[in-house]
Amino acid sequence: MNSHIPKNEVMVMSSLFKTHDEMTRLFKLKLHNKLDRMGKLFTTDLNNYFYDTGTGKVLVLDDDSFKIMNALFNLKDMLSVEQMVIQEIASKDKIIDFENTVRAEHLFLAPELDRLYSYDHYEGLKDRINEGLEQIILELTGRCNLRCGYCIYNDDCDLNRNFHQDDMSLEIAKAAVEYTAKHSREEVAVTFYGGEPLLKFDLLKWVIEYSRQIMRDKKLTFSLTTNMTLVTKEIAEYFASVPNLSLVCSMDGPEYVQDSYRKYANGKGSFSRAFQGLKLLAEAFSASQNVLSINAVFAPPYTYDKLNDINSFFAEIDFLPKHTEITIGYASKGSVEEDEYIAELHQNPKYSHNNENIVSPLWIWMKKQVESHSAIRSDKNNVYSSSIERTLNRVENRFLTDEPRNIFPFNGCCVPGARRLYVSTTGELFVCERVGNSPSIGHVFTGINFDNIQKYYVQDYSDGSIEQCKNCWAVRLCNTCYAANFTQEGFDSKNKNMKCEALRHSLLSELALYHSIREITPEKLNFLEDIEVY
Repeated sequence: MNSHIPKNEVMVMSSLFKTHDEMTRLFKLKLHNKLDRMGKLFTTDLNNYFYDTGTGKVLVLDDDSFKIMNALFNLKDMLSVEQMVIQEIASKDKIIDFENTVRAEHLFLAPELDRLYSYDHYEGLKDRINEGLEQIILELTGRCNLRCGYCIYNDDCDLNRNFHQDDMSLEIAKAAVEYTAKHSREEVAVTFYGGEPLLKFDLLKWVIEYSRQIMRDKKLTFSLTTNMTLVTKEIAEYFASVPNLSLVCSMDGPEYVQDSYRKYANGKGSFSRAFQGLKLLAEAFSASQNVLSINAVFAPPYTYDKLNDINSFFAEIDFLPKHTEITIGYASKGSVEEDEYIAELHQNPKYSHNNENIVSPLWIWMKKQVESHSAIRSDKNNVYSSSIERTLNRVENRFLTDEPRNIFPFNGCCVPGARRLYVSTTGELFVCERVGNSPSIGHVFTGINFDNIQKYYVQDYSDGSIEQCKNCWAVRLCNTCYAANFTQEGFDSKNKNMKCEALRHSLLSELALYHSIREITPEKLNFLEDIEVY
């Protein structure tokens, strides 16, 4: 593929020039169990495709090419493969055509991995951390006024720390802001976390004002997530007045959905108070350039009717600022019991798979919404556009090159201590708010511990992942990260690797959805041209 060919163009196999050795090379790869990591076949309603690991190219296959590839990937022994090719592909010219394309497009040539690598994880690590901090996240408090049923900080959930009564001191908050000023570039984000950060609104407000004072030469953005039950008119108006502030509102949907999990400690539902807080925020933000968004958690029962109710609820809210982003995702795995609906889906041949972790009612529902609507983006609020847009953008902007390169990234991991830096109430520094129980990477008073970063988040992560990654066709597409893959003792390779098959299935579904849309309604993808890629 020439460099001038757009990334989203699907190439058709054709005869380019003659060679005779490619089938032998592919047979050897299969014989030595090295073929499966070279790429993956996938299918839409209209076409068969091949994703090539080494280059990132996606090729649409004619019938003969598909028969050859299907035999290579799916038949068990070499004799069966040879017999299939000979019997099914009558013309030697067609086999030569296939070989020519494999060579011309540099397919099945992904180098063998010996480590995961990015420059910033190795040679550039210290400079990146010392000079390129992008986001500081302050855990203002370990307290929360709710006890949501799926919260990973509940005593019943062992995925993370429990709620605690500690609040961040002014001294630690001040040190965190000053660290940020010293180690960031022209743009930096300050984020507030909890517990419920509005329990420490006074400290939150102080941090914003102090940050603006000592970093007046930088472009500052501020953000937080709130359950909205503590929002007052004064708080809403303050947030609307702060330049470049974005606020994520936690709300799961209509009252019966919200109150089934989002409850106070006494068991009372939070819908009424949260909805009032949302109205106050929407009113204040309507005259502001600041961004309001909503995050919903999808928890059992996992039914399509429930998803339809959630979607309708948000679509009918008429007071939200235009283009309010609404996202939805599952509760963290292990935080709630799976329900019978998943088992029912497994009994349906249309959705069943060998791995029980693969079935995703949310993905199936979202895909149906995309197929049944004329556009992915809509004037009405919905809970699927944002997630689908991110999915399609990942495919659109995947790693893509004409010839394979011997660099394989750190899955979806950011540079620890640079992309994000999480400051606990006690001043301990961690990779981010999502990693949970994990080795500390320093303290706000003493700075970054580079030895811990290099050991736990570079060397151990790469060494513990490589056996799986070097045999995986999806290694360049993988978006797994440090989150949920660490304990206090360090990297948990077993836990990470257990999730690989489900992730591969998800990535294959994303490839198929993207190319299905491009086949039938390519205009739905026009919005991708407007998305900036960093």
